[in-house]
Amino acid sequence: METLRIRFWILALILMLASFSTFGKGQYEEGKPGAKYVGKKTCSKCHSQIYKTFMKSGHPWKLTKVVDGKPPQYPFTTLPELPKGYTWNDISYVIGGYNWKARFIGKDGFIITGPKGDSTYLNQYNFANPIVGTKAGWTTYHSGQKKPYSCGSCHTTGYSDWPRDSHQDGLPGLIGTWAEPGITCERCHGPGSLHAENPRGVSMKIDRSSAQCGECHLRGEPEAVNASGGFIKHHEQYEELFQSKHIVLDCVLCHDPHKGVIQLRKAGEQTTRTKCVNCHFEKARYQASKVMKAVGVKCIDCHMPRVTKSAVGNAAKFTGDIRTHLMAIDPEQIGQFTADGKTALSQLGLNFSCRSCHVKGGSASVLSDDVLKEKAYGYHDRPRKL
Repeated sequence: METLRIRFWILALILMLASFSTFGKGQYEEGKPGAKYVGKKTCSKCHSQIYKTFMKSGHPWKLTKVVDGKPPQYPFTTLPELPKGYTWNDISYVIGGYNWKARFIGKDGFIITGPKGDSTYLNQYNFANPIVGTKAGWTTYHSGQKKPYSCGSCHTTGYSDWPRDSHQDGLPGLIGTWAEPGITCERCHGPGSLHAENPRGVSMKIDRSSAQCGECHLRGEPEAVNASGGFIKHHEQYEELFQSKHIVLDCVLCHDPHKGVIQLRKAGEQTTRTKCVNCHFEKARYQASKVMKAVGVKCIDCHMPRVTKSAVGNAAKFTGDIRTHLMAIDPEQIGQFTADGKTALSQLGLNFSCRSCHVKGGSASVLSDDVLKEKAYGYHDRPRKL
């Protein structure tokens, strides 16, 4: 009996090993290595229209390599100058530059921060923001400190931090390596060499889940929304959605991943694929204030106020430069952050939802906390019919 049991397990092991040896045949050619990154230009040969559209969005411009000492050409912005003492021949990469701000990386791979100990050195260029009320100009970013570039996991395609001492282009300040700077096709769809060689036989990855976007659109654990200086820190949309029932929705239901909000706004087009009213039609229909509806106040003005800061913000007027994806308003809540200011509360308070307009110097009359609470309660209640 024992001999039969041993023979059975030996046969099972042989069959298992045989199945492993044939696993994946038909999907990849035998003897071929795994897929490699081929770059956005290769993708554009077949997907030219998507490529043209995508290159007007912000994703490809998160990090741009400077070639032959010439400034990058962005879709909607121009960098008029560089940090004091530098020319384009001294710059290896530009961080950002698409819409909000730009920082610069020197030939050693470190972010340009100025002379050691000089905390006043101006090294971050902010574009003008009429909503916040700021002009274009320079500000400080870790000035006087030695700052390596360690943002490749969310600012590049094909990023790797292994081995631990690897440096892109051999520059000591660049932490890790990447196949291509910026968020391009293969960051979301995976390396494309096998698909390029056999488009019909090998499909690319298509992941429509919010978790895919959440690989970059978060700062830490999703249970908390990080904040500082009176604003939510930028790129925390996944953490914000995680606070509410909207987490069950996929980001791509509202956003076309190949089109950015900025480019759609520049073209005068609707910035989302669907509207709030498509789901919340009763809330849109029943509003206590006829004035706000008449003057064109939109759902997002109250339910997605600019609580987030990327480059500039005006804390006194409760206005940052990016809209939040926190959407539920708590009429009992005035403030937006914990006592230490390091975490945003899960619901919107009336300071940002209301006082981005109802504040001194704002577009509407100044209202007290008690009046704001009174007006916020039942704002979208269905009126009683007699």
